Amino acid sequence: MKKFTALHHAIIALLSLSTNTALFAEESQAAPGSTTTPQQNTPAQTTPTQNTKEYIIPKPQVSRIDALKTSLTIRRLDHQIQTLEANAEPFLALYRPSLTSSTQGCVIMLHSDNEHPDWPDAIAPLRDAMPEHSWCTLSLEVPDIIKRAEPVKITAATAENTSSPKELPNQTLVFARIQATIDYAKAQGVEQFTFLGYGTGASYALAFLAANKDAGKALTLIDIESPPNLSDYEVAQQIRQIAQPILDYYVDKTGNDQFSVWRKQAANQRTDKIGDLVQVNALPDRVTGKNSKQLLIQRVRGFLKQNTSQINQLKSLPSAKKGLFYESPINN
Repeated sequence: MKKFTALHHAIIALLSLSTNTALFAEESQAAPGSTTTPQQNTPAQTTPTQNTKEYIIPKPQVSRIDALKTSLTIRRLDHQIQTLEANAEPFLALYRPSLTSSTQGCVIMLHSDNEHPDWPDAIAPLRDAMPEHSWCTLSLEVPDIIKRAEPVKITAATAENTSSPKELPNQTLVFARIQATIDYAKAQGVEQFTFLGYGTGASYALAFLAANKDAGKALTLIDIESPPNLSDYEVAQQIRQIAQPILDYYVDKTGNDQFSVWRKQAANQRTDKIGDLVQVNALPDRVTGKNSKQLLIQRVRGFLKQNTSQINQLKSLPSAKKGLFYESPINN
């Protein structure tokens, strides 16, 4: 009888321990500070699932263009904003008409990589100044080449991309945007065009005129830079396809700029040309400080004046009304 009683007590102790362990586990899963006891939970109640995190991929160019629109609106210049379309995709262009009674033509402007159509280094001063000298300006949005918000993807070189890397990044889209910009200007009555590019934008302007030989009367390259998939030599060789006069305004920081040498050689190798390549080392202009932008404007204005068809803007003086200069007789 004693043996049975001892065994009975041992079984009861094990059952009690198992029950307490289960209750402890259930209490440990309850939310901290909760007043709900384990006995109040029912099988129908479920623990809420954790919300899935949404990772927002930053879009620097979109943010940059939105900030530009906001800035222009604050400055009451939002009337310059034009939303054009190319390849079924909208893009921004900034339009300023000639501020004189006649228009010489329009300067199509392309900014450098990771910038915008009103970038202060070169595009903005020229965009604002040229209308005062009878040129309208159209500065268009160029898609980013290097996506700073995306990881760099390194791919193995193939025969295709090493033997023929002749096309610029996004070239088809950029060319379509340039053509859409030209079409817009033509709708405003503009007949003569010149192209101006800054940094990598100069490479696009160069390539577009090389592929569309009758699209413009002149080309201005400002601190031209090659895109990542093209060498300086390959970019320079495209000058051989351009007959129009070219202003090559660049900064020679080393005193031996091989890229500028290749551009000059390519220009000399042209067999069919209607204008020269004018190279200007911008370094002396840059060291003048605040006057450097004004000197850039003078360089571009003078180049276009000498190398494009100029409309005669001489006007006859208005006939003077003598009443403005002579006193009328007094009747007594």
